[in-house]
Amino acid sequence: MSTLDRSDETLSTSSAMSGAIDERQALAAIVLWNSGHFDTADIGQLLDVREDAVYRTLHAARHVARGKR
Repeated sequence: MSTLDRSDETLSTSSAMSGAIDERQALAAIVLWNSGHFDTADIGQLLDVREDAVYRTLHAARHVARGKR
């Protein structure tokens, strides 16, 4: 039995399994967020990515903007 056969399919849509967001989508998410007109759910729908990926991107951008690595 492989590891995939033992996986829990209910967890396949959890935030831990969210797909990657590419650089262009990340930049677009930051620009849209900073415009003040969109929330993370709207941005996720516009960019066709999961909301948690948008949230993590914005969190990382704030971290970098504060001068942290």
